Amino acid sequence: MAFGGPAWGQASRVLLALALSLCALSTAPALAQDQQDTPQLVQNGSSAAGRVPVEGAPDAVAERVKGLQREEPEPETLFDARRQAERAAAIVSTVMESEGYYQAEVIPFAEGQNTFSRGVRVTPGPLFIYASRRIAYIGAAPDQVTAAELDTLLAPIATGVPARAAPVIETGDAIIARLRAAGYPDAKPDPVDVLADAKTGTIEIEYRLRPGLRASFGKLSVSGLGETKDQFIEKLRPWKDGERVTPQRLDEFRGRLAETGLFATTAVRLDAAPSVDGQVEATRDVVVEVKERERRTIAIGASASTSDGYGLDAEWQLRNWSGWGDTVAVTGQLATLQRRVGASYRLPHIGKYGRILKLATEIEDFETDAFDQSGANVSATLEEQISPRVRGSLGVEAGFASILDARVRAIGTGRRSVYIVSGLGTAEYVGVKDILDPLNGVRARVAIEPGFTWGDTNIAFTKISGEASAYSDFGAKNIVGAVRGRIGTIAGPSGAPPDRLFFAGGGGSVRGYEYQSLSPRDATGLLTGGRSLIEVSGEVRYRWSETLGFVAFLDGGAAGSNVEPPIDAMRFGAGVGLRYYTAFGPLRADIAVPLNKETGDADFQIYVSIGQAF
Repeated sequence: MAFGGPAWGQASRVLLALALSLCALSTAPALAQDQQDTPQLVQNGSSAAGRVPVEGAPDAVAERVKGLQREEPEPETLFDARRQAERAAAIVSTVMESEGYYQAEVIPFAEGQNTFSRGVRVTPGPLFIYASRRIAYIGAAPDQVTAAELDTLLAPIATGVPARAAPVIETGDAIIARLRAAGYPDAKPDPVDVLADAKTGTIEIEYRLRPGLRASFGKLSVSGLGETKDQFIEKLRPWKDGERVTPQRLDEFRGRLAETGLFATTAVRLDAAPSVDGQVEATRDVVVEVKERERRTIAIGASASTSDGYGLDAEWQLRNWSGWGDTVAVTGQLATLQRRVGASYRLPHIGKYGRILKLATEIEDFETDAFDQSGANVSATLEEQISPRVRGSLGVEAGFASILDARVRAIGTGRRSVYIVSGLGTAEYVGVKDILDPLNGVRARVAIEPGFTWGDTNIAFTKISGEASAYSDFGAKNIVGAVRGRIGTIAGPSGAPPDRLFFAGGGGSVRGYEYQSLSPRDATGLLTGGRSLIEVSGEVRYRWSETLGFVAFLDGGAAGSNVEPPIDAMRFGAGVGLRYYTAFGPLRADIAVPLNKETGDADFQIYVSIGQAF
């Protein structure tokens, strides 16, 4: 039987009401006499539009009722007035009981001929308090340590505390949750036993629990596998042999199965508990039922910009190639500024869960205002999920590049050829739920890339960069604020390959300016690339409907020729955008203007792509 708040709420509320009703019947003459001796509050009600007036409720109850009531129109008939009064009385009764006034008299009234008034009269009665509380076990009791911990959870309903309903429900939830966390997966409650004394205004509560057998994890039984190896599923389990069964471990296992992306459906459950008289512990096997997804997928994306040009991306992916959750992917890009084709192999859980090996090779060709570069590279990267939100990676890359710098291209001295070996270390924090459309949280990434080139250029360099973005909906339903900052520097002599240098300007940088246009230039005005970078962005995102939204933004940044980021040289762009929300993420269209326009800058730039700008 599944346990949760609603189960406790219904059981405790019904039994509590029943117990109090019985007590009220047994003391009816005395209660009737008490009511005769209590002065009745006179209330003429109100005929005006607004909340139905409530007279006689304690201050704490009146405030809660006011927050729950709705604004009512002026009643036009006696029936309307009576219906509004009864609606208000139902709210008052519920709140009075939840605050411990279980014998309150709540009377709705309505009257009038041409104009109609309505209201609610309340006689609170006594405020019930807890006289005692205890836990009773049906069947075998839990171990002594767990039983002692459960007793400490009774603190919110200590003797003398007002007998409000919420602490009873919350305490019941906490007791069952603690039992299950201690290794009792079948723990469930019986109805709460309530004894109320209407004369003294006290309540005695007994939580009746069925702990069941304490359980440890046994074997893993998996059905529905096709290409996937049984051993791969074994590697996903987060528990050790003989470890106590807990809901947290089972939920973590379900999450790991889902994260593989291999299965259309998954179901995880414990096998049936044994029924042996006198047994207090058991080993429980975990039964897994899965249905595998289609292994092959094709994805296509596109982008368009007046500064960056047009682009088309495609990817073919084969998942679970060897049955160990691995992936083979072939990617291609055909765009105004670059062309590339690559292949990669990804093998998860190397040595431990969350450690991933990625091997890749790529052939690429860049053609920008700053440089032309053609080449190829191979790389190997080891990634590890350090915590649920932090990921780190270490990698190495080797490649060859044929480079035509803007300055060399202008004087026609030909290309330079370089070989490069570089390392890469990254740390990334992901504190958002939806990467394509984050609403709250923080993302941050730091990267260090030492490299060495030889051939026509022999240098050693180290590139360091950091980027962070933060998001908040401010508690609003349809507004999100977003900010981003990026900074970088390259240590070492000049001459690093152009694709390792920093460039600013364009759709992924400072909107409103040409691609790479906010980067260092030589004496003749040709782009050369920078050894430092600074960028900042801010957006206000308004979601007008389920499918349509609007954005206002401000970007700033620049790349510099020195190691220090060029804060003084920053230029800014501003604009507005349209967002069309789809099942896979938002489509964006932005228009931006340069705020520090110089000779040669266009009046505006347009950008179209998938996902938010950051």
